[in-house]
Amino acid sequence: MASVRSLHLVLGVGGVLAFLGTGAYMATHFPEAYGGGEPIRYMYRANHVYLLLASLVNLAIGMYRGSTRPGWRGVLGATGSALVLAALLILLYAFFVEPPRGVPERPATLIGVFVLLLGVLLQWPNRTPRGEPDRRREP
Repeated sequence: MASVRSLHLVLGVGGVLAFLGTGAYMATHFPEAYGGGEPIRYMYRANHVYLLLASLVNLAIGMYRGSTRPGWRGVLGATGSALVLAALLILLYAFFVEPPRGVPERPATLIGVFVLLLGVLLQWPNRTPRGEPDRRREP
């Protein structure tokens, strides 16, 4: 079974590849994709960068995440990991669905960024305090 750390690394690398793919999409389909509407173009670009952000956060967690602490701290850390993983998928969805609509309300983007923030914050209790040896176990 894959570890949480491996999932973060795989989705992080996949997200960077998706970022490169969405960049290629914008390079080959612009200006047709936004039809001259600059706000739509800016929405594509913003979601493109959010996708990179979520990918890099996943890579960072995958590289530096220790094993899970026992008790409530481990539960919060695991929940945070699940949220960070989900945020990447939400933001990928938002890239393709929200900008073509051209409306300023972008609920999937808002949810994706909020889920990413919450997931990162929930990683905090699972960290190993400075100076304490890491004696935790990986799930």
